[in-house]
Amino acid sequence: KRLIHEKFKQAYPITDSLKNLLEQTLSDRRWDMTYLGMQVLIEGLALAAFQRIRDQASNNLAAAVNAYVMQDEARHVTFGRMALREYYPHLTDAERAEREDFTVEALYFMRDRFNQGEVWARSGLPVKEMLEHAYHSGAMQAFRTRLFTRVVPILKEIGLFGPKVQKALGDMGVMEYAKIDVEQLIANDMKVAEDFDAKKFVNQAIAAE
Repeated sequence: KRLIHEKFKQAYPITDSLKNLLEQTLSDRRWDMTYLGMQVLIEGLALAAFQRIRDQASNNLAAAVNAYVMQDEARHVTFGRMALREYYPHLTDAERAEREDFTVEALYFMRDRFNQGEVWARSGLPVKEMLEHAYHSGAMQAFRTRLFTRVVPILKEIGLFGPKVQKALGDMGVMEYAKIDVEQLIANDMKVAEDFDAKKFVNQAIAAE
């Protein structure tokens, strides 16, 4: 909170798009739907956002904070993966179809709706034109790559990878991410955080001399 308000002096409330997705996820009384929504889809979105700051921030504190947050979030994702990959092979066809419908809707939602519209509005820029420009920008294409890199291989791993999901991923041009090694991805997140720790200790040792 201090970092946001004292250093950056700018904070944005949760977007309507993300709020709607969260409400849909958390209002479902079935535990696996909450896990799917939170620990696979929304955590994937969060990790993509955190990774962007971790890897590109010029502020070292912001980069380090996001590295540590990603380290913690990776544990949440792992817990969800383990639970769902044990449970989903036992779904009925109807249950699986319902979860795939939810997943496909959420994937398109995340691809199309997280467009920083609130940033353009607060900055006094023409929102419609900026949304169009941002959607096709290299920065947003890179963000979508990070997002689907996080989500697609987990969908395959937990067994929620039927024809409907594969068609959606193919239409979005992200099927190739199914080949990604999730364990290696998480191990890299852990290592980056450990590297920040090592750098901090080195700097402390130098300062103490």
